[in-house]
Amino acid sequence: MRSFDARLAGIVLAAVGIRLVAAYFNRNYPVIGDAEVYHAEARFLADGEGFRRYLTDVPTAEHPPLHVVLLAGFDLVGAHSTAVQKALLGLVGSVTVATIGFLGRAVKDERTGLIAAALAAVYPMLWLPDAALMSETTSMLLTALALLIAYRERTTRNAVLLGLVIGLGALTRGELIGLLALLALNRRHGWIALLACALTLAPWTIRNALTFERPVLISSNTGGLLAGANCDRSYYGPEIGTWVIDPCLHDRPPGDEAEADAGYRDRGLDYAREHLDRLPLVMLVRLGRVLDVYRPWTQGVFFQQAEGRNPRAAKAGLIFYWLLLPLGIAGAVLTGRRGVPLLIPVGLLVLVAVFTYGSTRFRTTAEPSLVVFSALALRRAWRPAGSRSS
Repeated sequence: MRSFDARLAGIVLAAVGIRLVAAYFNRNYPVIGDAEVYHAEARFLADGEGFRRYLTDVPTAEHPPLHVVLLAGFDLVGAHSTAVQKALLGLVGSVTVATIGFLGRAVKDERTGLIAAALAAVYPMLWLPDAALMSETTSMLLTALALLIAYRERTTRNAVLLGLVIGLGALTRGELIGLLALLALNRRHGWIALLACALTLAPWTIRNALTFERPVLISSNTGGLLAGANCDRSYYGPEIGTWVIDPCLHDRPPGDEAEADAGYRDRGLDYAREHLDRLPLVMLVRLGRVLDVYRPWTQGVFFQQAEGRNPRAAKAGLIFYWLLLPLGIAGAVLTGRRGVPLLIPVGLLVLVAVFTYGSTRFRTTAEPSLVVFSALALRRAWRPAGSRSS
């Protein structure tokens, strides 16, 4: 029988093919929204202009830097077009497939790992960000790596690696700093991981302190996020529970990027306090949106399209997700305490959605966990009759 590594390599090769095909058919689909900003700012960085804000010649920390750095690396080796960069991100996404395979093996056994990798290879929600040039390609890889390290032997070396990977994750999507909750599972070496994470964040945080009038730990978009998620259009009407630019982010507060962000944050928090009676319903809708159980087929696909995801592929991803969801719930129940680390990204997802806004995009934080939990359920269902549970 072929070894686990050989079979996993075959699955990863298939994943590469799927992602390259997706990139080819999505090559002319517009790069819009945050992806357009990532692409432009990566070119500035590759040209030696530093982290410069898109459309203006001022420094920026609007987004965490790591995905921009990755795209800048593509630029430096001659991959300037969005079509080629989409294909290269497909290769990064294929590494995520391999990591999920190793994660499934660490949680249960080799068969679980192979099932998890096979699901990850074909699951559209894992390759849609690649074909849209979005940062979730990078963040899903780092989330899966953090979970894999959390399941490894609790040594000083692994604690350092865990802190490093969580720090890099936060430098890709700021909410991944919440993966520090994994450190509670390794109290003996938790402080080492925390120090490693802090040292990973330090260069970017120091750069921001020297650049802006106010401290910026990871990104200067928290205020804009809160202002857009807490205004009339995101509390009432068809866009309830979403994030809205117009008119929620009009009348930019004065000052540099960090000062404006603080002004937006105050605006959003003030609105939420003034509408506390409406807030519980809004939070519930936010959760329904991120779980794609609230109006997903119409508005859910629409908002994904606004992020550069092909609407047909987005619909296929929704169908696949709904098939995986009951399997994932069953797998979480069957796994018991062994599945606690996998639940941490799920809890983080819920918190982010409830206190900000609901978007399918945010669910990428928990997609690796969903895939592995689903694999665990399928592993149990396909166990040969008469075999003992292990």
